[in-house]
Amino acid sequence: MRQIGAPPAIDGVMAASVVASCGLRGWQTVDATGSTGAKDYLERIIGLIRGTAFTIAIFSHETRPSALANIALELGFAAMFGKPLMIVKSKEAVAPSDLKRTDWIEFSEGEEGGFEDQIRAALDQLGNIADYQGLLLDMSLEAPEMDCAVALERAIKAFLLSGEARLLDKAEQIRNRLQPLQNQPQVDDLKRLHRETSTFIRQGRQTLV
Repeated sequence: MRQIGAPPAIDGVMAASVVASCGLRGWQTVDATGSTGAKDYLERIIGLIRGTAFTIAIFSHETRPSALANIALELGFAAMFGKPLMIVKSKEAVAPSDLKRTDWIEFSEGEEGGFEDQIRAALDQLGNIADYQGLLLDMSLEAPEMDCAVALERAIKAFLLSGEARLLDKAEQIRNRLQPLQNQPQVDDLKRLHRETSTFIRQGRQTLV
């Protein structure tokens, strides 16, 4: 999440460091220019956020106010979807009031080395989040009365962060739990959940291939 279209030089420096650090881990980054199509722009942004493992907001004291407003809106969407948030800003940039207690990665000119170390450390912590979601998933699967929707959400979060095939196998267990309910009347929500689980498994396996 950053200013698109003639961004300030400092924003470009920070974004380049973030992209490079993600690339070292084999992670592909995507921003608002990463998709095209005829559908509503906001709908495309929401789709991009939902399809990513985590979100990174990048802004500085030189970021255009309208762009900063868009970034704040997109951060709200990401938080609503339960995405881990990573916020990168210049030291001089003023944080939105609702995010003043959030951990920041701050950039100062002449301190690029320390800045990149902070980015790498933050990215390393995402592995802990994946492990935690995997633990919660196991707890869901072991429950006598499993909440399949919650279990699927945990499987998706853990898979997007780690890309581990075993999580798709666990999603198969969720789908198997839903399978006997397919022919029962008045369970449209469970049928929809079964379709979503099947779609996630299929797309996940295609990604690994």
